[in-house]
Amino acid sequence: MLKRFNLTVPVDLEEPLLGLADRLGLSAFSSPQIRDAVGKGETDFILTGETIVSFIASTVEQDTAAIEAEIVAWLKDFALAPACLNCEEYADNQDWMLGFREHFKPMRVGDSIIIRPPWAEPLPDEDSATTILIDPGMAFGTGTHETTRLCLELLEPLNLAGSYFLDIGAGSGILAFYMMKRGASGGIAVEIEGAAVENMRKNAALNGISDRLQMLCADLASFSPSLPAEGLIANITSPVIIEYLPLMSQWVRSGSWGVFSGVNSTNADSVKQAFAANGWRLVNEITDGDWHGFFLNRI
Repeated sequence: MLKRFNLTVPVDLEEPLLGLADRLGLSAFSSPQIRDAVGKGETDFILTGETIVSFIASTVEQDTAAIEAEIVAWLKDFALAPACLNCEEYADNQDWMLGFREHFKPMRVGDSIIIRPPWAEPLPDEDSATTILIDPGMAFGTGTHETTRLCLELLEPLNLAGSYFLDIGAGSGILAFYMMKRGASGGIAVEIEGAAVENMRKNAALNGISDRLQMLCADLASFSPSLPAEGLIANITSPVIIEYLPLMSQWVRSGSWGVFSGVNSTNADSVKQAFAANGWRLVNEITDGDWHGFFLNRI
């Protein structure tokens, strides 16, 4: 059996909560809460200011009672009510993402990007946009999250034709797919979660790019690309950016660009200090709510 712990929290607590999941050794994903924008188009939505962070644990292999106690203690530390937590159990072969898929609809990002699930009908003007098909499975990255949208908005103005890139913490693969559909010659998408990598490969097939994108399940500490990249995307948490930035900085050549997100306002200054200390020049910083996205050049 699998047990899913769903925590509804303000968006500024998402990053600390993902840190708790990492400390407990649990897979986790987040689902920002949205509602339709009244009077707007079918792809428009409004963020509510809350997100649901879900932890996945095995009732056979892990002590779920102890995990729940840790979560309750975390809620108390942040002055959140116990009602923020609800739990669900699933058989091992049950599709626990089904409810999420039912609410995943096509959306627009930036000026020319459409993200939609494969079961949704194409939008009337898709021919003039870059369309990315995503079946989220057990992976982070459907376009609803602020950090994913920040990365896409920073990538959108770039001339990506012929470039070779790295996507670190690739999740569902959405950012790597966008790069490939914009003319990148190739790249490596790195993700630590095996289930996410399998789902990424299925999504790559949906987008017709399986033969041009390398998708790896790897820990960053053991990852080493065979040649330096011309661009690097990292939509990961602030502590991971700070810890692995010295390594990531070696994976790109001088003059390359970097797009980073997954950073909230609490940690933004520390991350910018890490950029400067590791030879990155900040070119552009954009925000969406409490989240920050950065475009940089490698000196």
